[in-house]
Amino acid sequence: MARTVLGFPHRWAAPLVLAIALHGFPALAAGPAPCSSKVADRTIRDLQRQVTAGTFYKELLVEFGKPLTCTVDSDDGGTSLTYSFGDNGRLIARIDPSAELSEQRVELDREFMDSAKAISLLKTAELDAYPPHGCGIVWTNGEEESPASMGTRQVVYRGNACNCQARLTYKGKGVIALVLRSAC
Repeated sequence: MARTVLGFPHRWAAPLVLAIALHGFPALAAGPAPCSSKVADRTIRDLQRQVTAGTFYKELLVEFGKPLTCTVDSDDGGTSLTYSFGDNGRLIARIDPSAELSEQRVELDREFMDSAKAISLLKTAELDAYPPHGCGIVWTNGEEESPASMGTRQVVYRGNACNCQARLTYKGKGVIALVLRSAC
């Protein structure tokens, strides 16, 4: 009785395919992408915990899946954490306790969402970052600012506490970047 070369017993096929997939694509096997840096581990852990629990991270997870990489950088007392997702999506979080600065930025190479969804995400992110009532951003008075680059435009919504602001960068009619920041 002859066996085919490509024939696998059914009980071995699924585990073998899974092992090959996880070996070839380690991002599928891991949890959140690990970060390493020269700064104190507690600072990184706290920032990472805040970012991964936040609105922007959750939205990028739904849209692109788990992050491909995570990097940490520190300079002059500030720390930044960058998650890179598929399709060139990035989430960059920065904190600088000496300047009382905090910022979260989503950047994409393509139009990601419409204005209504982007503003809704920013409103939720504001409440998450500054509970329970946010930082007083006035969502009815967006100011258009000079283009960040050719073919884009920015709209800024300002708050009444800690120089809080939300920014949307548009390319065409779609949003390619969201920013929530404050500096007290």
